[in-house]
Amino acid sequence: MTDQHEPGQPHRRIGRRLDQPSTPSGTMVVPDERVIEVEHHDVDPREESFAELQVAALFGVGVLTLIGFLVCYFAIPIRDQLGQYSNMSLGGCLAIALFSIGGGFIVWAKKLLPHANAVQARHEFRSSPADEGEAENTLLAGADDLGLGKRKILRRTLLGALGLFPLPFVVMLRDLGPLPHRSLLKTGWRAGVRLVDLDTKLPVKLGDLAIGGIQTVMPEGFTDVDDEALAPTMLIRFAPGQILSQKEVNWGVENHVAYSKICTHAGCPISLYEQQTHHLLCPCHQSTFDMSRDAKVIFGPAARPLPQLQIGVDDQGYFYAKGPYSQAVGPSFWERR
Repeated sequence: MTDQHEPGQPHRRIGRRLDQPSTPSGTMVVPDERVIEVEHHDVDPREESFAELQVAALFGVGVLTLIGFLVCYFAIPIRDQLGQYSNMSLGGCLAIALFSIGGGFIVWAKKLLPHANAVQARHEFRSSPADEGEAENTLLAGADDLGLGKRKILRRTLLGALGLFPLPFVVMLRDLGPLPHRSLLKTGWRAGVRLVDLDTKLPVKLGDLAIGGIQTVMPEGFTDVDDEALAPTMLIRFAPGQILSQKEVNWGVENHVAYSKICTHAGCPISLYEQQTHHLLCPCHQSTFDMSRDAKVIFGPAARPLPQLQIGVDDQGYFYAKGPYSQAVGPSFWERR
């Protein structure tokens, strides 16, 4: 490769042959040669220093926001507003970090790297040894043009930003575990616990519910529905002879039965009850359960009936649970049939 350069003119590197005789304006290809024009401009050292500070500042913002991501991940609780504040903080920090690091590279390329126009016509697919050598030289020249060796502040801030960048993704792997094991079977219901109204938290007494009525109940002593998301249960009263499942009759008391309020498809709360047909409809995906036939699925994507809670009545006439749910409550998943 030879260089042809005159003062005040673009720097021209001449290499291997190209078959295309003409190229866009500003660059020419002569027979048997490839022309690369490197535009040389007089750069004010103060502007170059300012651009270097801009890039370093953007990388620095990336470092700070990545650290902020880690702080928000561990410091902001996810119980408040269903994790709304945590999600906004984590998303905001990660977005600013990505924008800052990307912006730093853009400013670096626009203001600190030399600009060159290279034109090459199509040639055979396999590169010749000369092309391979030229590509290697070009790569090495490009690495030298980056100036990482002499621009220490850029090198340090870049290494800091790229070094911290994988940490948010590594930390988020923590949310993949631990495995739930038997925690999905813990609903807050146990033997002897009274059924209390969801809103008033008062015990429910035999005779409080009218025929055809439905009431959402929780285990006595509960504090927050979000903390016991698998506990909501429906207490339904049928007219005599309307229950068609003997198991349902045996697990109920005087035509009162209790079933989980959590849909077995996607876990939506169910509350749309039709007295005449005894059908219970999930508003999310229209799964329909026949409550007179042990909550059998008659329509929709739900894969199994709603679990029934076995109940009784104590000496004072209040409903209580005879034990926890005998099967897992909530949506179906890969290890549940």
